[in-house]
Amino acid sequence: MKSFVRCTLQEASSPTASPVLMATPAALALTLCGLVFSANTLASPVQVGTNTRDAKLPTAPVLPTASQVCVTLEASNRLVARPDGALPPEADPSVPGVGVAADPASVNPDQARIQAALDSCGAAVDKEVGAAIVGADSVARAAQQAAAVPGKNIAGASGEELAKPQYRGAKFAVRLVVSSNGPGNAFISGPLKLPSGVTLWIDKGVTLFGTRDVMAYSPAQAGPYCGNTAVSATKAGGSSNCTPLLSGNYLVNSALMGDGAIDGRGYAEIVTTNKLYPLMKVDMSCSNTYAAYANGVQAVDGTACDNGGNLVNSKSTVRNMSWWDLAYLANLVQSGTTGFAGQSVPRIMVFNYAKNLTVFGITLNNSPGYHMVPSGVDGLTVWGVKLQTPSLAAFANPAGNGNPLYTGEHPSKENIKNTDAFDPGSAASPATAKLSIGSQTTSAEPVSFDGYLKNVVFAYNYISSGDDDIVLKGGSNPSPAGSGLVAIDGERDVRSDRKWGVIIAHNHIYFGHGISVGSETYGGVRNVHIYDNSFDNSEEGLRIKSDNARGGEVSNIYYDDICIRDTENALLFTPYYGTRAIPAAGPLIPNFHDIYLNNISIQGATTVRLQGYRGVQGNSRMPATPLAISLSNVVTGLPERISVIASDANIVLSNVNLPVFSSAERRIVVDGAARRDISASGQIDCSKAFPDFPSLTSPAGTTWQ
Repeated sequence: MKSFVRCTLQEASSPTASPVLMATPAALALTLCGLVFSANTLASPVQVGTNTRDAKLPTAPVLPTASQVCVTLEASNRLVARPDGALPPEADPSVPGVGVAADPASVNPDQARIQAALDSCGAAVDKEVGAAIVGADSVARAAQQAAAVPGKNIAGASGEELAKPQYRGAKFAVRLVVSSNGPGNAFISGPLKLPSGVTLWIDKGVTLFGTRDVMAYSPAQAGPYCGNTAVSATKAGGSSNCTPLLSGNYLVNSALMGDGAIDGRGYAEIVTTNKLYPLMKVDMSCSNTYAAYANGVQAVDGTACDNGGNLVNSKSTVRNMSWWDLAYLANLVQSGTTGFAGQSVPRIMVFNYAKNLTVFGITLNNSPGYHMVPSGVDGLTVWGVKLQTPSLAAFANPAGNGNPLYTGEHPSKENIKNTDAFDPGSAASPATAKLSIGSQTTSAEPVSFDGYLKNVVFAYNYISSGDDDIVLKGGSNPSPAGSGLVAIDGERDVRSDRKWGVIIAHNHIYFGHGISVGSETYGGVRNVHIYDNSFDNSEEGLRIKSDNARGGEVSNIYYDDICIRDTENALLFTPYYGTRAIPAAGPLIPNFHDIYLNNISIQGATTVRLQGYRGVQGNSRMPATPLAISLSNVVTGLPERISVIASDANIVLSNVNLPVFSSAERRIVVDGAARRDISASGQIDCSKAFPDFPSLTSPAGTTWQ
């Protein structure tokens, strides 16, 4: 039997047994540890939210020096962002009516020059260190192939090895700066491809705005089509139909950095530089059909729309929908009435297969969809980022009435859904591919990627979004079938400069769904360390979610030193997240076990949901998998304001004042006892855990703390 160093639980001895808590040993261990723990913490409570140095983390990223810049680009004096973060309407004006096109020079003036700078820098980096990278990878790949470890994908050179100076160019950064001779402080661009080895550095005072031109995100006349809720009369749309604002595949040592900002402008009216491209109007008409557009003609009025709208109306004078209009329509209206719908809106960043990918210091606002989706990255670092959606720019309107959705509502955390902040996961399969050294060029020789997400750090970030804030997606699993490996494992190939392989620490979470695992867990997630984080007025705090269409094993998830205030669901662990159809091959059963919560303060009225999977009696394909969870030092100042919903769970309690009780009817086994009279004082210090969001463009403004 394996023992944990922590004051927690012991694992079941049989790897095939349904995991449950070992009642007697665990109870003894937790009783003894509870006494020691209380004595220590009462003398020195942990103060959340004030840490500035952490030996468990790698060294903090740093900005490039001036000598490391390949190209510097100045903002045009024609583009000046306002103090609220928005561009004035004259910067890239809309063109009213149907059958007219916006001016490309106005709505997308900077894409070509930024991409050219990135490409030239990527080519220079490859010329300098490309051979060294390929050589190191080739040697490592040959050794791994010779070893032929069963069930282990070929990874090539590790990200830790390739982080060394000899694999980095002397000049590797493209720097966007304010105008040197005027007020210009903004760029407008369509999709950009980040080359291998290159850092896009957005300087202080600069904002990179995503273009509103739908053609930039959907260039092919035959599709896939962007800017809709359906791509035919019967088929839903999806964000994969839109090219991301910033993307990259097969990268080594690439980064996005700076004290500037990226604004995806999900709130802004969509325009088109092709007058025939179908756009949806806020009156639910459409300007054309995709069928007519593909043939280069205009559909007659009254033709049924095939993009999610009703009928073609060439005489409509109302505005085009915004990206967030489409998302609202798809998620909150049509998906529940038509049976199919999906928002075809761009994401700010999508990266697949990388070794050492860093996002540092930047501000991210108002993505039309997800803000960042990194998959298959060895060495993902997101550090010191401020992400807020919606920001003040979303309410900027010349008429002074905000910038309402087509429904008349103003943007809020409730109605700009699927604006997830960070959605990291594994890639679908391993890959050996040439590095992307420019938008149209690749390296001479390939490099190997095993497809896993590993060596992940989210640290010192401020995050407020309309959906998930940080969510680990345990879906795509690159492991060979039967290998026993899982999609995300914090003990896989851990680097020497950190304590664990997946760390989420020292973050401040505001609006959104908190720090989550799932809903895709069928590939498995384990060995994740989440500590010193705060949640203030979020929908959820700590969350694991799945269902029997996407379920799998989630284990060894450690939550320590957490402050949660005024959330809807402080703790939400459920295998009943959705009601999707069970796959034809059979159900995918959620199985959450060895979940440890230690030193958690919950303030305000909230719900705690602790649910395992009940299964179906007599159905071997749908077995019960109780939630196996330990709560140690989980306290609230007002226990009567906590509502607990629990079922099918084996729960160990030590120094807990939440109303958690055994129940034969609901199949809850509790080891230990909750006590209402336990004091929250002395356990954890949350007095400095909840700062205002540190941005002058925060809709909430600032107050004295």
